[in-house]
Amino acid sequence: MKITEDSMKQNSPHTKQAPQAADLPQPPRRTETEKLKSMSLRDRLWYIWAYYKFHILGVIVAVVLAVNLGSAFYRTTFDTVLHCIYLNSRSETQVNTALLEQDFAAYMELGKKELITTEISYISFDDNATEYSYAAMAKISALVAAHDLDIIIGDQEAMDHYASLNGFLRLEESLSPDVLALVKDRLYYAADEHGSKYACAVDLSGTAFAAASNLAQTPPLLGIISNSGHKDMVEALLRYLFQA
Repeated sequence: MKITEDSMKQNSPHTKQAPQAADLPQPPRRTETEKLKSMSLRDRLWYIWAYYKFHILGVIVAVVLAVNLGSAFYRTTFDTVLHCIYLNSRSETQVNTALLEQDFAAYMELGKKELITTEISYISFDDNATEYSYAAMAKISALVAAHDLDIIIGDQEAMDHYASLNGFLRLEESLSPDVLALVKDRLYYAADEHGSKYACAVDLSGTAFAAASNLAQTPPLLGIISNSGHKDMVEALLRYLFQA
């Protein structure tokens, strides 16, 4: 081996070897908590979002799904005993649905999971129909098809429209004798699909219920859906309205 000045320097005991990176002492690793504590609030929020956004979004989605599923399951434990749609009560005063949802429910001594459901809608027919009207009519049709709608309290135009579709019970044939006796002087007649008139609704004009409910139809008419699954509850409502 040829001895050179460089080789002598390398082999000299007085020559210091440069430390390798692996030999250098490593700084202590900081925990996530320590990192966060050393940051400003703004940097801390940015750091959390930058590194944990998918975890956060995953938790949010999981919570929303759990709440929705829990709510849907809890809802199945309730029973709707009467479903009413108020149609075309056009006034500046909102329809007061509490008369059905609370007062009548208390009168019937319903349980906490027995519900009276009400909705308020506005429909124009024929050439005046709007997109909203078509959507509302489609919803009513779906509710009727599912046997989920019991009564409509509407104006004359609405009642004539649904009577022409045979949408209402024929009251003179369907009501119990005692209930028919209460409402016989208030029956409203409209033509069916063949043009024959039948008693399809009860006129609520001048009743305490119509006044307290802020019904603005002229007159307000109550019709019972032909395939209602809660006829007994509807007859109880008519007794509640007219027996006093």
